[in-house]
Amino acid sequence: MVTALKALFFMFILGWSATAMAGQIRPAVWAGKFYPQDPAELRQTIAGLVEVAEQDTRSSELIEDRLRALILPHAGYVYSGLTAASAHRVLSGRCFDKVILIGPDHRVGFEGGAVSDVNGYQTPLGVVPLHADARRLSSDKTLFRPIAASDRSEHCLEVVLPFLQTFLPAFQIVPIVLGGCDVRQIEAAIAPLIDAHTLTVVSSDLSHYLPYSQAVERDKETIKAILDLNSEPLLYDDNRACGHYPIAVLIGLARKFNWQPVLLHYANSGDTAGDRRAVVGYAAIAFYGELDMSSDTPQLTSEQGQMLVRLARNTLKAKLLKTPSGEVVADLEDQLSDPVLQRYSGTFVTLKIGGNLRG
Repeated sequence: MVTALKALFFMFILGWSATAMAGQIRPAVWAGKFYPQDPAELRQTIAGLVEVAEQDTRSSELIEDRLRALILPHAGYVYSGLTAASAHRVLSGRCFDKVILIGPDHRVGFEGGAVSDVNGYQTPLGVVPLHADARRLSSDKTLFRPIAASDRSEHCLEVVLPFLQTFLPAFQIVPIVLGGCDVRQIEAAIAPLIDAHTLTVVSSDLSHYLPYSQAVERDKETIKAILDLNSEPLLYDDNRACGHYPIAVLIGLARKFNWQPVLLHYANSGDTAGDRRAVVGYAAIAFYGELDMSSDTPQLTSEQGQMLVRLARNTLKAKLLKTPSGEVVADLEDQLSDPVLQRYSGTFVTLKIGGNLRG
């Protein structure tokens, strides 16, 4: 009898575990902490923030162009909600099938990217399903993997979702949390997922716990670097933004696709609900542009073409002859930083041996 009960018990546990894994809906971990848990109260809170944002004189003029990406803050709504709510001015009336949502790891400490293997993210406003591209990213095990501890504790993606649910019709997400990473590799993995129906959203606050005036000055410098599409200050200076890796990835995508950033709103916790002796900065920045290469895209010079040929040859050597790739392309790095070679475009490489086509 005891043995039978034990067997039933273990069958129940195993069945429950399988069901729990199969359910795969990430719960709203931070509802009731960073933002209201009650759906009606949450809607009312966001509506009130939008009303204040519409009257805020710090908001910039809108651009009538194709919205491609956003940077939004992820603190408690009492602190950063006003800045996040300013995004309604660029999101309302638009429609996106897919949102690539990228934020920084605050709580676990890992290298590379975490892409959840759940089926959806729960908020008080409903479940946001994952897009199939999340699975596609996870297939690259060298860059991305599911990290359950991050799913259980990270707030940066969840806190942004109710604003997106309020301002956009139904959409699916590709949730990415980044630890320390190679920005160019992450950018290269994400770029093929972007199409005309995709919005990329980076979740990040700016400087943390500086005195008010010092924070304002530092955040102005950080915002200028973002508007200039310059990721170096974020990556190499301390206390610019908690989401320095995600923002650097977005800057790389903006350079690749020729997107132009515009500041929508800036404030810090000292402007909203915090003590001015130690504040956290928040910015909403929109990126606009077309995906296709424009007709005036500059043609490559002969020298630039030769550089690409050398890169192709050296890459083949690195892969086929096991030559260390860092040594192979080190002398090309400066030349390849040319903005013309950083534009999003196609490259066709023909391989011949003895005049015969081989690839």
